[in-house]
Amino acid sequence: MEQLLGSSSQDVLETPVRGGPRISSADRQSIDLSRTIPGWGSDLDRQARPGVPRDKAPEIGSELLYPPIEQQPPRVKIHKSTEHARMTPVFGTACPPQGLSGMLRDAAYHFSEGRLARWLTLMLADRVNVVEGIVGDLAHGHVPNLVKETGLRSELRYNRANFMKKVAVAGVAVGLVILYARSRRS
Repeated sequence: MEQLLGSSSQDVLETPVRGGPRISSADRQSIDLSRTIPGWGSDLDRQARPGVPRDKAPEIGSELLYPPIEQQPPRVKIHKSTEHARMTPVFGTACPPQGLSGMLRDAAYHFSEGRLARWLTLMLADRVNVVEGIVGDLAHGHVPNLVKETGLRSELRYNRANFMKKVAVAGVAVGLVILYARSRRS
């Protein structure tokens, strides 16, 4: 089954074939080389390999054990992994993607879950979302209490060494910005 890059909540993949090929116990024992080959199974024919595409499922799959659940209609943009055929029946909509962080999340969901680029882009989007939140607070006339909201007082009290590192890095960063601003004026 071909997965699509950059899938969204509107994409639905073909219904997978339930079960897979069935083999008898005698056939299974004839291909079971676990006692003779270290790392057995990795060099078997792909169709006979355990777990490909799934372990040989019983007659009744999990989709038949539970009644169907009505799909929640998406009212905002929902990101869906390229590895999953359908949206989950229920999902959260409290924080829809928006702004620069939303565009970064859109870009991240074009990558597979196994790609580092996906997770680094999602982490960057989280950091950008924090800055967007602070800018949004300031735009609405609310000055955030960064010392309290970031837990710096607890960090100073319980993890003084890490706090000092943060202060040093922040001091160097502010110093570099000031030096850069002065050099631009000259």
